[in-house]
Amino acid sequence: MTLISILVGLALEYFFGALDRIRNFFWFDAYSLWLERQCSVKAFWNGPAGVLLTLALPLLLLHVVAVLLDRSSIILVFLLATAVFIYSLGPDLNTLLDKYITALHGGDEVSASHLEEGIRVGGIKGEEAGERILRSILVRAHEHFFGVIFWFIILGMMGALLYCLTVRLKERLGEIRGGYADAVTRLHGILMWPSARLQALGYALAGDLVGGLGGWNAARDEGTGSSEDLIGSCGLGALNYAPEAGAEIEPGKLADWVQESQALINRTLLIWLTALGFMTLGGWLA
Repeated sequence: MTLISILVGLALEYFFGALDRIRNFFWFDAYSLWLERQCSVKAFWNGPAGVLLTLALPLLLLHVVAVLLDRSSIILVFLLATAVFIYSLGPDLNTLLDKYITALHGGDEVSASHLEEGIRVGGIKGEEAGERILRSILVRAHEHFFGVIFWFIILGMMGALLYCLTVRLKERLGEIRGGYADAVTRLHGILMWPSARLQALGYALAGDLVGGLGGWNAARDEGTGSSEDLIGSCGLGALNYAPEAGAEIEPGKLADWVQESQALINRTLLIWLTALGFMTLGGWLA
């Protein structure tokens, strides 16, 4: 059932195009801001308890709906799980990258710069612009679907929504520091830790194995805060990305590397789905 929900969700995303129009999180932003106004003066709010309260109420509501539907039909639960999975996926990365590649090849700097904001290049560290962009793409793949898929497998629709809302909170808080924001960052790091390592392994298997593992060894290992660096380093190693020191990468060449990154991500997704298929056939996955 889990694998079928994932395959149906990804198929609908592929055949009907990006379903970003249904991913409206205005309700969550409004709810979390309202809850903050009500509880910000409370001693418990500025820390993990505040974050858990923010996430617990939507998850509890989803659980209640799932229980009620389960009493009627297992098919309804399946449809709900598939809908939640699709909703929890981030903006369609392939569509975004296709537009970015077209803009780079066409020399459209304005569109390329705007699309880089969607990829969130600014939040990723790298020695030069091309490396930062590729690292950001490789990490965004985790936030958009690898992390969601992992937690959907582990905790079902509750896990997918949990990871999705945690990412939403982290992105909304941005560079803000404080007890609440730091708790969100720690929770995101904890949730990201296992799936990031499986994704990095997938990059190595889908690309250059020696280069990927070399990137893994070169990445700093600082617990739950090292996942983004691990994904980026392993992905770049799997791509054999090694630009000349101090040389600025040309837009056309960057477009080729972005296309290679896109292909690596899609191959890694196929590896994940194949592994899930074997797990399902072996009875390890419901």
